Amino acid sequence: MPRQPDSLLGGLTPAEFLRDYWQQRPLLVRAAVPDFVNPLPADELAGLACEPGVRSRLVLGHPERKDWRVEYGPFALERFADLPPNAWTLLVSEVEHYWEEGPDWLRRFDFIPHWRRDDLMVSYAARDGSVGPHIDAYDVFLFQAQGRRRWQIQEPPPKSPICLPALPLAILRSFDASREWVLEPGDMLYLPPGVPHLGMSLDDDCMTWSIGFRAPAWRDLLAALLEARLAVTGPELFGDPGRSAVERAREICAEDLDDLRAGLLNHLGANSKELDRFLGQFLSRPPDREPDAEEPPARLDPAQRYRFDPTLPRFWSGNADDRTLFIGGHAVSATALTIADVDEFCTLHTVAPREWEHRLPQLASALQQLLTDGWIEPDTG
Repeated sequence: MPRQPDSLLGGLTPAEFLRDYWQQRPLLVRAAVPDFVNPLPADELAGLACEPGVRSRLVLGHPERKDWRVEYGPFALERFADLPPNAWTLLVSEVEHYWEEGPDWLRRFDFIPHWRRDDLMVSYAARDGSVGPHIDAYDVFLFQAQGRRRWQIQEPPPKSPICLPALPLAILRSFDASREWVLEPGDMLYLPPGVPHLGMSLDDDCMTWSIGFRAPAWRDLLAALLEARLAVTGPELFGDPGRSAVERAREICAEDLDDLRAGLLNHLGANSKELDRFLGQFLSRPPDREPDAEEPPARLDPAQRYRFDPTLPRFWSGNADDRTLFIGGHAVSATALTIADVDEFCTLHTVAPREWEHRLPQLASALQQLLTDGWIEPDTG
């Protein structure tokens, strides 16, 4: 609850943490999860890194030598047997979608909305393992799950950071540590965006969980809004019937500017309802997927139960009079659902269209497109 002290935040309430630290300054929390015992074995993480479709990478190198090298998964199990004794890190992204306990563990951070959450990335490192000094453009909680890791930060950050050239990683050319901490199992460090930092494993079996929270870039939002509005804007021209005569023909007069400005705002759909709908669709858009050319598009069977891809974004917004469900970039009117119903829908693992056809009549068309795009599939379990 926002007003209840939380050991995860060092005894701060979520409201206090968001007011005093979020996107402002780092916070070190000792024993954020007291008596923590790592529930995710290293061999299970390595197994995930061998699976197709799971984003994983190996980073080899040392900050002093600057001999960085990156390899991308999926990996063969034999690759891990050939690794050097130190100075390497395995990173696996979106672990919460493949580890059964992941979603429950992440609920500790539910005081921040899910549309801001990126993923749970888990790193396993040998002694001296690191990904180099770097700057993240997102908020991150660095939770120490196993072994020890030294974290260093640079404050204030450089005005114009420069990265090493010709590398697939954005590693800073120079890094001058101003503060450092050694984290042990159960400890956590929060870093806001833009803080240069360097993590270094101090043990042979070091595991760190990174819980990242991204935000959309304004330029991406504007580009998507313009694209959406262009798709529904017709070829009509600016019109000015009954206009006033002008005294100076070369002047763009205030009356014309008012009319042009009003026309632009109108075509941008700049009213709250339209913008809210656009934002919900934008924030729930999944990545593009190439359709399977060998398989004809499947037809949605109302009686069939379908399983959601665990990475498919699902959110909702609005009030009792105008509530909307956003699922994979689609907007579905959900006025007939209670807040509890629509919130629960966003957590369902499976869905049968027929069970929702009366309360969510627009759902079937959204599910059909998600089925075509591969974001739902028949549940055969």
